[in-house]
Amino acid sequence: MKQIPEMTELSQDMFLRAMDDHLQLQEAVDLLKSEASVRRVRDTLAYFAKIPVGQIDELKSFLTGKLCECVTDAKPDSIRRKVQMWMKDDALSINKQGAIQIAFALHLNLAEADILLKRLCEEGFHWRDPEEIVYIYGLMHGLSYGETVAVYNEMNEKKLLECSDKAEGMAYTDQVKNRVSKLTSVEELEEYLRKAAGELGKFHNTAYSLFMDFLELLGMPEMDYDTVFRKDTHKDYDEKSLVDIKKYASRDIMDIYLYRRFIPVSQRKSKEDPESEKVVYSAMQRNVRQNWPDEVTLSKMIHRETDVTRKVLILLFLATDGGESSYADDYLDERTPEELFMDVYERLNMMLSDCGFAGLDPRIQFDWMILYCICVDDSIFIDGKIQHFLAEVFPSTGAVPDMAYSDTDE
Repeated sequence: MKQIPEMTELSQDMFLRAMDDHLQLQEAVDLLKSEASVRRVRDTLAYFAKIPVGQIDELKSFLTGKLCECVTDAKPDSIRRKVQMWMKDDALSINKQGAIQIAFALHLNLAEADILLKRLCEEGFHWRDPEEIVYIYGLMHGLSYGETVAVYNEMNEKKLLECSDKAEGMAYTDQVKNRVSKLTSVEELEEYLRKAAGELGKFHNTAYSLFMDFLELLGMPEMDYDTVFRKDTHKDYDEKSLVDIKKYASRDIMDIYLYRRFIPVSQRKSKEDPESEKVVYSAMQRNVRQNWPDEVTLSKMIHRETDVTRKVLILLFLATDGGESSYADDYLDERTPEELFMDVYERLNMMLSDCGFAGLDPRIQFDWMILYCICVDDSIFIDGKIQHFLAEVFPSTGAVPDMAYSDTDE
């Protein structure tokens, strides 16, 4: 009998469909195209507002009223337009600041607010971000949104919300959470932000550490690119050869482990042929394709110029099976396909949780694709299954899977 994690009936249904070893590849893609079970923003808002999702007008009126009471400096018409956008079929996520405002408007506690953020933004509160620490403090102590913004402005005026992710000796989430949870006053909050200034940052430390470990396992050269061209170091290489090593390693990782060749590249409008620019993607294709990294983005993640994304971390985890981290597969005995699925699922979810990201959600199309693709007889087949799935989702790329796979392989 299949083990089902605790989730709603609709999510359980999608979870079990992903585990169905009789579901053919084309059937799986068609299931996602139908979008019948996709979690939209309005579904999450209805759940937390405790209003049936079918009662759209009541939900809009309720949320508009609550947000007008909460965000007093916002124009009511602006709030109404924002809520109206959240009700649309193609609204699958919202920005984090908007989600935080909703949490305050609905008087959620910190734990509830974190779940809300994970459903709406795919990540919860980032405890290392000094700006988010202020909102965390406000929720912990039952402050209103206005009162919390006042604290935020006070800390900002004192330049206590500035941080650098290039600093050394940064703290990890558990360390910050332990300290912030013990704060009892605004004065203590100010003192903490002042003392911890060199340890805080806007990027995810645990995710970055894992990201770099995964890349090293996959063949990305470990080099100090800030000093690599000094004349007294790395004498065996000239500048061009080192750049080439880095470029080729990055390209291989993009093509082999991040499946870049299967993902359509955005086309810009051409003055000579403006009609060639427009490519129409289905909602399912947009969801799978959204924020898929390219070589430039990967390089920015490596150099901490942008944060490591949840999607990249998931793909690198699967490429390395958790690598040599605490999320690696250390199971030595033979397992059934169901046991293998649950093992990968639980290890992947544990990693995402520890990094502050939402766990795999069977009602998010990219996540469901991952769930479907980890349902195999042996983990070595996961890569081939992902390749074939993406080739089916984006046939326009013409990319050919280089690993044999068929539905009978399962």
